Amino acid sequence: MHLSILASDLDGTLAEHGHVAPATWQALRKAKQAQKTLILVTGRSLATFAPDGPFAEVFDAIVAENGAVIYLPRQDSVILPFGRLQQGLLERLLGLPIPLEHGMALVATHVPHDQPIIDVLREYGGGASIEYNLGSVMVLPQGATKGTGLAFVLRELGLSLHNVVACGDAENDLSLLQASELAVAVANATPELKATADLVLDQPSGAGMRQLLGQLIDGTLPARPIRPERQLALGYQLGQQPFHLDPWHLVDRVWSIGGASGSGKSWLAGLLAEELIAQGYQVVVIDPEGDYRSLSALPHTMLVGGQNSHQQRVGDAITLCEYGNANLIVDLSSMEQEARNDYLERLLRELLDLRIRRSRPHWILLDEIQQSYPAWKSPYTGTVQALMAGGGVAMVSYRPSLIARPLLEAVQVWAITNTTTPEDLALFDELLGTTPNWAHTRRQITALPRGHAYLTDLGPTPMHGAASEHNIIFRTGLRRMPHIRHLHKYVTVPLPRNKWFVFRDDTGTMHGTAANLAEFRMLIGRVPIATLEYHLYRNDFAYWLTDSLHDAELSRQMRKIVHRKVKGPALRAELEAIIAARYDELATML
Repeated sequence: MHLSILASDLDGTLAEHGHVAPATWQALRKAKQAQKTLILVTGRSLATFAPDGPFAEVFDAIVAENGAVIYLPRQDSVILPFGRLQQGLLERLLGLPIPLEHGMALVATHVPHDQPIIDVLREYGGGASIEYNLGSVMVLPQGATKGTGLAFVLRELGLSLHNVVACGDAENDLSLLQASELAVAVANATPELKATADLVLDQPSGAGMRQLLGQLIDGTLPARPIRPERQLALGYQLGQQPFHLDPWHLVDRVWSIGGASGSGKSWLAGLLAEELIAQGYQVVVIDPEGDYRSLSALPHTMLVGGQNSHQQRVGDAITLCEYGNANLIVDLSSMEQEARNDYLERLLRELLDLRIRRSRPHWILLDEIQQSYPAWKSPYTGTVQALMAGGGVAMVSYRPSLIARPLLEAVQVWAITNTTTPEDLALFDELLGTTPNWAHTRRQITALPRGHAYLTDLGPTPMHGAASEHNIIFRTGLRRMPHIRHLHKYVTVPLPRNKWFVFRDDTGTMHGTAANLAEFRMLIGRVPIATLEYHLYRNDFAYWLTDSLHDAELSRQMRKIVHRKVKGPALRAELEAIIAARYDELATML
């Protein structure tokens, strides 16, 4: 499980009647020994916690005063990420004839004394926020909540909200639970918090927390409920029913994506990467052939290496991943196989270490893995296996039967696109033969249209968000970024001769050949208009762009011109414009 951080409220959650039971302290220390990160998030003032006391000993950070004050015990440092209340406002509040508690950053009272505070804020023009908690009233610097305080301290520690289990009991814990990957409420929580939580424990406060800590240590936390905003949009099942998948199904499991060249497996792999990146998970793509460069245009995503880029040292790439919190597209296409294997082994070792220390990156994609980890020679499989043990790894191959056997045996989810290769089908028979209706599914796999995939989960529980099914056939959806296969080859470097485009007219007379996009662009401006009309309205351009160049976006634009029935000089001008724009776009990515 990727869940490795516990962020817990104190009063009413860890503590009962103000005290943490000895059994709860023991459970917390056991979680600490299991390498879990523990963060206390409380409304209490920081002065409550002695620097040498048990809280500072057990917790990696204390988020106090409802998120407004951060204490890092290892550095013995205090941070006020949202500042303090403005001095004039503070003086007005402290001058009120009501009982008040003044912390480092907040002022607190209890109902019914909130109305005078609201009046002061209205007169002063704001400058603070108010939080309620079981009768307590807290005045805080703007922006300070338990959720924002947790997010700040995680950035300081180099950790991610996507690894957090958060637990609370009352109103001011709402932002804490909303910020987390798994939101938990103890049995004694308010009805409103229970309604927000993914999981409601069947025990109150300390007893419930001990239950939760045990599940966190053992990796037995239940799946969270299906919520539309959390799901990855992957396309459509048969019958046009939208197909969504919970990200946990990727970041906690080992995938194999396999199928014939040109069947859509790389498109699917890129779609999974895009969807995870869009939800804030950290992704690293190992790209031996330059197929995923376009992903680097996504936010917080960087391209490392490539044909015209100096290959960065492994340490530099890890620094970008760890401290820059960047997604990485590691392009190894310019490296010879032996050097590639050595680089990849060192990179994977560092990624394994980063996962141990930071619980990220959340997902690692290894494209065409059979090149570096073949069935007949697998010198480095130990490192990959160690990564796979924590889940969050997917490997892609046009020939799964060529992959080292120990890696195949670790696969929990198979995504298979069209293939008719006997060796691969025999492998699927061996590994998937016991799945329901396999004989029928096998026949479907050999006839799957391009862009369709068969998905099967070998685990004991069905896929989250997949209608409680283990086996699904679906059509992959649209991508956020264009998928560019062998981008560095088809823009300026000739394709294989059998993939060249031959310009002819309706009499069969040849008017030129294009071996790449640059030549295609040039000839569009030179061949007779009748030749352009001949090819366009037979959809020859669209088919060539899709089948040979794998450029679905430019093919789509060609079909739009067909629908508009453009003719004559206007047709040439429009074709030149869209091809030039596409060429310039792709050329900047080389």
